Amino acid sequence: ARASRKLPVTLVSDNNTSVMVYRVGKLGQFQQTQLQLTPGDYVVVGRCEGYRDARKTLRVRPDMEAVAPFEIRCTEKI
Repeated sequence: ARASRKLPVTLVSDNNTSVMVYRVGKLGQFQQTQLQLTPGDYVVVGRCEGYRDARKTLRVRPDMEAVAPFEIRCTEKI
């Protein structure tokens, strides 16, 4: 039952980076948004023109009560 329970996840960005979460979809640009995710590993990709893409893995585990805010933003200029 815990493995199928969705947990709230807050994603934080810089309002310039276009964010996509594989297996979820494109989220666009935002300062902060909240998702409900089932436990698992999610690849989060941020894209911004003139910057290297940012790619991170978000791990959501069934034993978590809350997931810490997850930051994704492009910071490395090309």
